[in-house]
Amino acid sequence: MAKKTDESKICAYCENSQPSVLPDEFICRKKGMVSATAKCHSFAYDPLKRTVRPRNKEN
Repeated sequence: MAKKTDESKICAYCENSQPSVLPDEFICRKKGMVSATAKCHSFAYDPLKRTVRPRNKEN
């Protein structure tokens, strides 16, 4: 399992945030309008919001 760091605790991956009409902006239940890279103490990780990068195929 990957080690969770402070870099992965951003609003884009939080269950308290929803995407807004503006690019790179989210609507947080706790703070209102925030940027996608914002951080706060109310962070709750939502694994369904993360996009998985494909692995390098080395044969």
